Amino acid sequence: KPFRLISFQPERPKRGADLGFQLGTKRAVGRQPRQPKSAMDLMSGSGKKCALLMDSDAHGPSHWSPALTAVRSEGVLVAANIFIAAGTGYTDDSDWGKKLASLGIQTKVVPAAEASIELCAEAMRLVVEDKVEVIALAVKDGDFQFLADKIRQCGQAVRPPLKFSIMEIGLSG
Repeated sequence: KPFRLISFQPERPKRGADLGFQLGTKRAVGRQPRQPKSAMDLMSGSGKKCALLMDSDAHGPSHWSPALTAVRSEGVLVAANIFIAAGTGYTDDSDWGKKLASLGIQTKVVPAAEASIELCAEAMRLVVEDKVEVIALAVKDGDFQFLADKIRQCGQAVRPPLKFSIMEIGLSG
């Protein structure tokens, strides 16, 4: 299934379109997509710094490559992390571990009850320390708005407020 991208700016929400179409526009199916500005920036070496944070409960192996591709269409991917609940039996030597390593996705094994807090903390660390401009969240549909709001609140609580975008990565249809 294709992924849908929905971008949110701290100041005002902005909706995107299905993968392959320019973000921030509503384009009819069948029209020729224009190349997103961020992809053009990437070619010139001045792309936005992006990070992908995923919930393993919502996005398994079949989603990882398309999610990475979607984020790379926004700019330069500087970090990709997946949060896996402790107690699931995950190991670096498992099939998942080998696939994640081959894709360059770091694993963060965390207590299931603290996964949301860990994800928000990692998002803020990336924005503050690594100067990431776009945080892409691949989480359950019901979790996205809650997590995006928490990350935005953290970004606004510091002085000066942090400027970054939050992008939702979810399955279309």
